[in-house]
Amino acid sequence: MKKFFKYTLAIVLGLSLCSCDKLFDSVEGDLTKMSGEDMVSSQAGLERILSDVYNSIPMDAFNTKEKTTLLATSSRAADYSINVSGFWNYTKMRSINNFIKLLDQALDKNIISQNDHDEMLGEAIFARAYCYFGMVRRYGGVPIVTEPLDDYYDGKENAGLYVPRSTEKETWDFVISELDRAIDLLPENRTDGKYRATKWSALGLQSRVALYAASVSKYWNREAIPSEYKAVKEKLAYMEASYANEYYRKCIEASEAIINSGKFWLYGGATADRAKAKENLTNLFLERQDCEFIFGKSYDTGIQTATHNFDINNSPNQAHGIMTSQGWGNMSLTVDLVDLYDDYDANGGRVDGTVKTRNDGNEYEFFSQIGIAASTFDPNIDFIKYDNPAEPFLNKDARFQAWVLYPGCSFRGVTIGAQAGFIKPDGTSSFYEDLQCDVGNVRYFALGGSSILSEGNTNPKFLSSNVSAFVNMGDKSSSANSCEFWNTCFGPRKFLVPDKTVQYSINPWCDIRYAEILLNYAEAVAESGQGNAAKAKQYLNDIRHRAAFTDDIELTVENVCHERKVEFVMEGHESYTLYRRREYLNSRGGAQYRKHTLLPLLDLRGETPKYIFARANVYHGDIQFSSSGLNTDPLDYYGAISNHLANGLTPNPSQE
Repeated sequence: MKKFFKYTLAIVLGLSLCSCDKLFDSVEGDLTKMSGEDMVSSQAGLERILSDVYNSIPMDAFNTKEKTTLLATSSRAADYSINVSGFWNYTKMRSINNFIKLLDQALDKNIISQNDHDEMLGEAIFARAYCYFGMVRRYGGVPIVTEPLDDYYDGKENAGLYVPRSTEKETWDFVISELDRAIDLLPENRTDGKYRATKWSALGLQSRVALYAASVSKYWNREAIPSEYKAVKEKLAYMEASYANEYYRKCIEASEAIINSGKFWLYGGATADRAKAKENLTNLFLERQDCEFIFGKSYDTGIQTATHNFDINNSPNQAHGIMTSQGWGNMSLTVDLVDLYDDYDANGGRVDGTVKTRNDGNEYEFFSQIGIAASTFDPNIDFIKYDNPAEPFLNKDARFQAWVLYPGCSFRGVTIGAQAGFIKPDGTSSFYEDLQCDVGNVRYFALGGSSILSEGNTNPKFLSSNVSAFVNMGDKSSSANSCEFWNTCFGPRKFLVPDKTVQYSINPWCDIRYAEILLNYAEAVAESGQGNAAKAKQYLNDIRHRAAFTDDIELTVENVCHERKVEFVMEGHESYTLYRRREYLNSRGGAQYRKHTLLPLLDLRGETPKYIFARANVYHGDIQFSSSGLNTDPLDYYGAISNHLANGLTPNPSQE
């Protein structure tokens, strides 16, 4: 055997203690460093190698890519970029190709049956297709290598790849054709590991891939790259609208196969009970729900270091586990997202969910915050006055209630505090400062909370442990090791255990779920006019009915894209949707775009303190940090090709 398959005995023994199901749930270590004859002399050994093939899949689990969009931001920075995850690892591709070769050898030696060979081959092809998908969505056309090339590489560790890039269209077509092969080879059901790929996994990925290819084709000219660039001229970073309909057709076919199978449905189903909808939508992400789960990854391995850290990294300051390096509260959500969640009318239908802050209805003015002074803020605007900070959000979509933390909501036994400042009785205002104001016998704190002044409590102090936002604003640089407090008044709730702090998160990653398939179908039909429009409308509304909306909306591209944003928040879809539809913002036309938040303020000017909400730019992205606002370069829709000179590859436009 090639040196590629030299394994360490320690890892082999460790894996032998795992059940087959656990083996494919989550793999620690690099099995490509294990070795040879023993591992390929039995089906169990081959399955251990296959587990490393699964480990190659670029699923982007819990990656918080929303921070690079308008929907969220880093709590200590203002991330915004064309930053979809790339995959460029031909060592991994080589290992998959070698595994396929080993399967053929094992079949020839009667080590495995034809059926076992075909099923494992289907899994390897599925994983390889996913890897190439990870490449083409970020780099355009890439070298397509389906042979081990061991003879070429042996003794030439520093040799280049020297396989030319295929065109972008050829690469998309290769991924889709590979998934056709996987669909034919994979079983419909598994009894040998519920996280192993099935026919439905391959169809689900094909639905996603085909929609990507269709969107990139249709909208490539929205951010067209000049043909003077070599990669465009050679069609390595190039698509055109004429390709789109065939890809939409493929998306529709793959989605229909899953829908018509009857094996999947939306967890919880339709309900008019908003509380029940919130409960279902919370539970959807706490454990695997087989009715909606098509493909993903388990973290319930029994090994603490194999868990994910989403909970501890993103829990609010008031209720978190112990983190020593990155802190907690790392991701803040924007009001740009919150406004997207519809409100309910009296009958359960949708009405515009833009948060109401002013009696004049002007919800499009955002105050700039120069330093701490927030100098453009006008306290004399006719703000709506609320009795408590949760009031503006109580009538929102059950998905918002289940997946977003907001001022005044209850979470893990505490009331979430997110107050940006106050307006004193004399009309002066304070933002982001640890100040206090005594009114009668009550002391109010600018960042939240109050205390009764008494003989035994003459000088109460503000406690930052009682709030989750705006503390130390501006003191933490983008390179800081901890942040702890949101820089907006909203944080993530999706994926978080609702009733206790969690040190090691074991809820699974649902990479492909049934709701995506329904929306893929709806989008492909709305974009292309192919498929069944009535069914597409039904599927679009099925998702809304699970969230307790009782009305139906029309099938339009705009409505589908709206549902994508609110349904998949924090699941990584938004950055990829912006990429494939070429919808990232830029300032080339002179417009300035920023991320936004609400500033909950305690207004002490009346007899009874009230809460008002000022719309403002997110602090870290405001004009004192970025005068031009959010901006991107369309060349960045294609990432930089790794080692393109050494490998003899045409570079992408951003590298010329």
